[in-house]
Amino acid sequence: MKKLSLIILALFVVAFVSAQSSKVNSAYANYNHASTELAGGDLEAAVKDLREATVNIEPAIANEKTKLKSKTWRYRGNIYSMIAGIESMDEEFPDATDKAIESYRKAMELDTKGSYKDDITQSIVAMYNSGLQLGVEAYSAQEYEKAIYYFETNQQLYDIIGLVDTMGIYNAGLAADHGGFNDKAVENYLKCADMGYEGEYCYNKSINLLSGQEKYDEAIEVSKAARIKFPESQAIIISQLNVYLKADKYEEAEIELEQAANESPDDANMWFALGVVKENLDKKDEAVAAYVKSLEVDPDFYNSNMNLAILYFSKASDMINAANEIPVNEIDKYEAAKADAMEQLKLAVPYFEKSYTLKPENKNVLLDLKEAYGQLNDTENYNRVKELIEGN
Repeated sequence: MKKLSLIILALFVVAFVSAQSSKVNSAYANYNHASTELAGGDLEAAVKDLREATVNIEPAIANEKTKLKSKTWRYRGNIYSMIAGIESMDEEFPDATDKAIESYRKAMELDTKGSYKDDITQSIVAMYNSGLQLGVEAYSAQEYEKAIYYFETNQQLYDIIGLVDTMGIYNAGLAADHGGFNDKAVENYLKCADMGYEGEYCYNKSINLLSGQEKYDEAIEVSKAARIKFPESQAIIISQLNVYLKADKYEEAEIELEQAANESPDDANMWFALGVVKENLDKKDEAVAAYVKSLEVDPDFYNSNMNLAILYFSKASDMINAANEIPVNEIDKYEAAKADAMEQLKLAVPYFEKSYTLKPENKNVLLDLKEAYGQLNDTENYNRVKELIEGN
């Protein structure tokens, strides 16, 4: 009797396993029907078959035998991948994408002989391409959170087949940036920078985003790493300088930029940045020296021309004010002080003229020039500049 019971039990187990295998095959048949129905435009029928496919496939991944087969998980991945692409099924199956990814990963893991590797990879690539299209569409529609979801999903899909989706990481960074998700934007930009994908741009964006959130220490650390990889990038140099200035870390900036300027003496932008820092530390003479160095490298460097002009102009104004404080009975002292101020003002004029030549659209330069020539009693140039102002 006992022997008979064991035989009956064995037959039951075989029948149960056979039933689960049958469910896998039924799920696959449901999936194929749905594919045909979608191709023929019969969405209602496709949805019905996909629902039945899930009912058939879920018990199979719980069964001790069928859950160890790569095929079971591959079919499940295909079913949920198709469901994820049908918007009307989102509410009923909100985690379809996650289930598809989970299934493909498990299918690849169980396919130890690589028998189904090409099939699994093909399914993953198809799902990736669909996600990429949806991500681009969401980005174009300014639905940035949705775009991030698709681009990050694609990263997970590529990870299954051992690839890094650098474009997906970059796109996720762009979407997060435009959507105001700053932390996620920085996270993705820095991933790209570390991989050497659009590195200069990604570093620069990360520095500015961190600085905009007043995360100055983090921004400075990123800027230092960026400078090592892109030592000649003017955009990164300026971004780093702006962080130092916003954080009131002029002493640190001075040390960093002095070293950088001496290491790159032919970099006009570097000398300019050092000049700005020196100005903020009230080291005016050293600032002038740095700006002059910048112009020795590039005489047409607008910012250095303009800053030098303003430095000389401001110093001359201070000297004029100081001269006006001299008592009226000390006429000789006043005349000497005024003469020194005019000499200082003369130094500003050529830099204002050069600045205007480089950027004639900046009309404010003409106002400074007009005042300078007026103070210098240079009637000819005063009238020339006046006509330029009135002509605009």
